Amino acid sequence: MPDEVMMDIPRVYTAVAEWLACVVVIVFADKRFSKVQTVALVAAALLIFAAYHLIAELLPIGFWIPCMILAVMMMCGFIWLTVKRNVKVACYLGVQAFIVAEFAASAEWWLYYFFAQNFPAVASVAGNALFAAFIFAAIFTALFFIERHYNRRKLVSVTLKDLFTAVVIVVTAFLISNISFIHWNTPLSSKYALEIFYIRTIVDLCGLLLLYSNRQIKNAGSAEAELTQIRLLLARQYEQYCITKDAIDSVNRRYHDLKHQVALIRDKGTDAAAKLVNEIENETRLYEVVYDTGNEILNTILMSKSVLCVQKGITFTCVADGDALNFMSDIDICSLFGNALDNAIESFDGSATEAKLIKLAVYKNNGLVIIRCENTFDGELKIRDGELQTTKKERQNHGYGVKSIKTVAEKYGGTVNFAVNDGIFALGVVIPLKI
Repeated sequence: MPDEVMMDIPRVYTAVAEWLACVVVIVFADKRFSKVQTVALVAAALLIFAAYHLIAELLPIGFWIPCMILAVMMMCGFIWLTVKRNVKVACYLGVQAFIVAEFAASAEWWLYYFFAQNFPAVASVAGNALFAAFIFAAIFTALFFIERHYNRRKLVSVTLKDLFTAVVIVVTAFLISNISFIHWNTPLSSKYALEIFYIRTIVDLCGLLLLYSNRQIKNAGSAEAELTQIRLLLARQYEQYCITKDAIDSVNRRYHDLKHQVALIRDKGTDAAAKLVNEIENETRLYEVVYDTGNEILNTILMSKSVLCVQKGITFTCVADGDALNFMSDIDICSLFGNALDNAIESFDGSATEAKLIKLAVYKNNGLVIIRCENTFDGELKIRDGELQTTKKERQNHGYGVKSIKTVAEKYGGTVNFAVNDGIFALGVVIPLKI
């Protein structure tokens, strides 16, 4: 079988490879449209990709590089149009999908050429199509599981440096892998078809490994930064607890002394003094709220948050079995309840709702500790990839409170869930009871 016949990968194979590479990326991202609309868009993209490459095949060789650049732009545009990601993330995923497609198309054609020389049945049109289907199925199934692994941590932000690094890797791999089409007499090229596609496949694979390694480093860096923020939040909550406990103890001592002094002034003072005394008593009555849940840490947190609720005009009710939390560390209790109540209180900032109500319940049931924090809610619950999204405008330094709650729950083998029903936002935490 002459080399000249086998030199060019059928453009329809390239189109299918590029389309499949984009689809694997799209599967794991939030979609912009409904399922039906997404399926229609994906199907239309396959037809567009195939038509584009068939037309590009008719153009002179001088249009080859511009056509490949346009193909990459089409892949980036397809990803951006289909998923809820900004342009930088779409381009980052698009260039990665491009090198995946180059590797898949090159590997399929290299293996096909090898087997076609040894097994004539494979060289038929039907054999060619079946072989391509088998190889593409194997490659993109493997890619599916790789992407699923990497998407356990969602790629939601990409810097210009990240994008530039990815582009450099892809361009370098593409140029080296295709050098044989420019000149066959170089250390990285050949004049024989089998060797050409062997070189292309290996170089594209190296480029692909570099991209995923770079992505792994990025994910590790993001995870470490997030973990650092959560640790800082844990420490801050515990520090806040310690300060609050000292302040509450001091206020309680002064309050009990003040009650006796106020009573003495009322008994011996004038009517004006008595009126002033009544006003002082009303303003200080909030410090009479005492919680005795069976857990000293929880008592202090509830006291501090109830004072904050009074100041903000929020009705706060609590029924808690603090004994059920005694297996948890002090800092974890501070983080879980501090963040849960802070989030509930902050949800009323800028809210138009008149009924400001927070309910907290902690109880044991069937070997489980159940924590439920509810608050009235007039907004829209935003959940992305199973994660509750912050509603604050400055997202970069927010959203860690919910992650901290989840971290604490998972530390004890528990789970966290969120729901909104009839204007009530409910945070539920379920933790196996440690006896």
